[in-house]
Amino acid sequence: MMDLHAYIIVFFTAATKFLASPFIGINGFGLSLLDTFLTVTSGGIFGTIVFFTFGKILIKFSQKIKRAKLEKLKKLGKPLPKMMTRMNKLIIKTKHLFGVWGIAFLTASILSIPIGSIICEKFYRHKKSTIFIVFLFVIINSLLLSLLASSFPTIGK
Repeated sequence: MMDLHAYIIVFFTAATKFLASPFIGINGFGLSLLDTFLTVTSGGIFGTIVFFTFGKILIKFSQKIKRAKLEKLKKLGKPLPKMMTRMNKLIIKTKHLFGVWGIAFLTASILSIPIGSIICEKFYRHKKSTIFIVFLFVIINSLLLSLLASSFPTIGK
């Protein structure tokens, strides 16, 4: 049994930087494949829940600030900023191209858990299954990444 701090570090790394956490667990701390899989999976699910919930609050707060800023610009008679920026176009294109399943996959692999969870909350909050789809990909990617980390013992040391 390793020190508790190794499990805590891997857990919280999985909640934020999911892609790196199995490599840190197996190759950095020497955790077993099963311990790493369970810690990374629980950390990823914890992060998803936290950032999905935080995403709701962040989106409401951001919309409130945006409305106030637009009202202030209108009162001053200044031109309103473009609503469709390059980043907005990229996010919308990704949403239409991949859907909830694709964004859930990207959340647990390429995107970080916080960014992916907030994007899923923004676009798919009306679907009750969204968070469970993200959980599914967290579990699948946790298994695949843990197996990959155990296959390449030099990465993450």
